Amino acid sequence: MGDEPADRRARKKARTHDEVRAVAQRLFAERGFDAVTVADVAEVADVAVQTVFNHFPTKEDLYFAGRSPWVDGPAHAVADRAPGTGAVGTAHAWVAHHVLAVPLLLRRPAHRNFLSTVQASPALMVQLRELTRRSEERLAAALLADWTATVGRVDGLRLVARLTSGLLITTGRIALVDLWADLADLPVGDPRLPAAVGDARRRSRTALDAVGGGFRLLADRDDASAAFRLVAELERGRQPDARLARRTVIRPPVR
Repeated sequence: MGDEPADRRARKKARTHDEVRAVAQRLFAERGFDAVTVADVAEVADVAVQTVFNHFPTKEDLYFAGRSPWVDGPAHAVADRAPGTGAVGTAHAWVAHHVLAVPLLLRRPAHRNFLSTVQASPALMVQLRELTRRSEERLAAALLADWTATVGRVDGLRLVARLTSGLLITTGRIALVDLWADLADLPVGDPRLPAAVGDARRRSRTALDAVGGGFRLLADRDDASAAFRLVAELERGRQPDARLARRTVIRPPVR
């Protein structure tokens, strides 16, 4: 019984969070990102400006809220994958699946508008880079925790985790930029769009698959570090957890 007030406060906080986010993103869609202020959001949501900032430190956080699964998705996929599946393979499969889904999503006006708004806003591009950095850090931490739990503390293991995370996340980001460059000029409904989507996905899949294979090639070099060889041995023969790789939301968001 003593926990009920705290539970009610948590539920109220979660509802306010969701309501503010929904209002903000509706206003962004209607008026454009630059034309909407935090005060506008607070007024329409019927909350104080400080309440908005309590949930979202910046307007850029509001824009990306609930729309940046890549920040935690790869790390959660590694941590939550089924026993016997590969950590690197699962992270790679998560990135590849979600990158290759983007061309299909670009046939939806709402998703296309989201990406075009990000590309046109210097502030949102800065926030995107920050979110990408967080994704790299969290995936590296998840890989390191997974490997350390299996083999203990090994010199060089942190570096391997960081290199692996940076390679996967950076490749995904570059592939997305390339996809957007190929498809941005073709409007929804353009008869050329389906063929262009197919071509873009094939090119991206080839690049992403090459990165996945590159990890094994690096580990097999004569001058590869002991930590790299150890991780390669842990991963050898292990398939990715395809079920988790296809999920956008693996865990409920933490608030």
